[in-house]
Amino acid sequence: MFLGVPFTEDEEGGVVEEIAKVCSFENLKELEVNKKGVDVIGIPHKDFFRKGKVGDWNNYLTPSMVERLEKLIQQKLENSGLTFKLSL
Repeated sequence: MFLGVPFTEDEEGGVVEEIAKVCSFENLKELEVNKKGVDVIGIPHKDFFRKGKVGDWNNYLTPSMVERLEKLIQQKLENSGLTFKLSL
């Protein structure tokens, strides 16, 4: 079940696991486009992939940046019906 919706027979037959594998950090960072590609304003795609470690944000974001990000997340999700425990 995902967001209260049950999986179909196809999804239960391994499709979900395959999607998760294809979308994994390890897979995405190894794609050629993400190693050598550049976005529309010239930022190399590889710059969007660092270590992929939980909590590594702490080495890059200042407390004021974290506060601003938390407020933005709360604002954007306010009427979505979704709840998240922010671990910033």
